[in-house]
Amino acid sequence: MATSQPCLGSAIGVNDLIDVLDLLKRCGFPETRWYELGLRLGLLKKTLDVVEKNHPHDVSRCMTECLSQWLAEKLKHDVLINIFNNRHTVLSQSLCDSVSIAWLLYAEHMLAQEAVSRVVSASPSISNQREALLTAVKEAVQTDPNSLHTFANILCTMSTNVSLGQDILDDISKYFPTPEVGLVPETIDMVPEGNNF
Repeated sequence: MATSQPCLGSAIGVNDLIDVLDLLKRCGFPETRWYELGLRLGLLKKTLDVVEKNHPHDVSRCMTECLSQWLAEKLKHDVLINIFNNRHTVLSQSLCDSVSIAWLLYAEHMLAQEAVSRVVSASPSISNQREALLTAVKEAVQTDPNSLHTFANILCTMSTNVSLGQDILDDISKYFPTPEVGLVPETIDMVPEGNNF
């Protein structure tokens, strides 16, 4: 009976960790090269340093943690791109003031000046400006999925785009909830009735 083998270019996720480990073992990939593998998979050096620090002298565990980090990052990347793609139609129909948004994203280092120029030069057609902006945003999100959060926050700063930005933030929080911060109730100095000191 044949087992399904993951293709590293297809949609794989954290649940495929054992399959990826098995594939590397069958291919004879040495576990001692886990750090280099992590770098080639696109993991940050600081992430790999934490793995190494948490599991000193345990190359097998380091390899497992390295691949687990990569699969989680890949899953996050895919989810955020899907959120953008699912919102694309609404954005292309409703987004207001694409040029201002492009400049704000440039100020946040999310878009290059060339991308802003493409949005500006699409004038006077509002729909062309929107498409130029959305194309630039999609490219940014594909490079750095966290850019989607920046884009949504920028939309929330503009009264005409608040609902669009909030919808994206809501979608993100469905998949990546932020921990609730405990609120400290305000203390009010009150003297109960009938207790006059």
